[in-house]
Amino acid sequence: MIELFSAYHNVIDLCLLNSLLAFSCFLLLGVNLFSLATGGLMAIGAYLSVWLTMQHGWSFAPALIAAVAAAALAALGLGTLVLRLRGDYFAMATLAFTEVTRIIALNWDSVTGGALGIFGIPQYTQTWQLILLLAAVVYLTWAVRNSSLGERMRAVASDELAVTTAGHDVALFKLWIFAASGGIAGLGGALAAHLNMFVSPGDFGFLRSVDAVVAPVLGGVWNIVGPLLGATILTVLPEALRFSAQMREILIGAAMLAVVLFVPTGVASLPALLRKRAA
Repeated sequence: MIELFSAYHNVIDLCLLNSLLAFSCFLLLGVNLFSLATGGLMAIGAYLSVWLTMQHGWSFAPALIAAVAAAALAALGLGTLVLRLRGDYFAMATLAFTEVTRIIALNWDSVTGGALGIFGIPQYTQTWQLILLLAAVVYLTWAVRNSSLGERMRAVASDELAVTTAGHDVALFKLWIFAASGGIAGLGGALAAHLNMFVSPGDFGFLRSVDAVVAPVLGGVWNIVGPLLGATILTVLPEALRFSAQMREILIGAAMLAVVLFVPTGVASLPALLRKRAA
């Protein structure tokens, strides 16, 4: 077991980190928000934590808290502007935020290192920290989903107009969900920066945001295990297909398409579907 962990500890760490980021989008998908702001919010958490630890000598824990707070505040400000939009327009606005943040990082050389990025970041992120923080996020998400807030989330996803008519402030509710999601993304960014010991603007672009939102969809939007499964599949599959570098992207795309077509409720629902067919 120890030898297995030593051989694949990098992949295990990435699975844990990507699962954490998947939960950021998992919350939003629960109220029908398809956000591509994850990359930009991660960048805020990553660069702030690096700046605090390397330039100001902060310890890792306070830097993580600051990264979460800054990303949550950024999400709060962004949400105030874009949550009035719907569907494709909302997705485009959040993608624009990610791209603007990436371009600022690309040109703010004194803080972000510009296109070259920042090297030599202390490797403070450890596997046990990723496990502990992921467990905390999973528990909090589960607690929210099984509380009155979770009932309201399901009601908003089912019929937002009816919830508004009943007297609930849906816009404010979505705003706080968006802020919580941003805090998780900022935490993921800070952990990623101190795990990889390098950070650059290219780490927080469109593809990062897409991966974060695809993972819970692939695993299952309404199953608490969904983001874990989806993120693990998206992390492990490229490693398993290294034997075919030219076909790897095609095979990954084909596998994801098969899941969407044949298991539309996500991989997490596959056991239940098999039991139903067997019965």
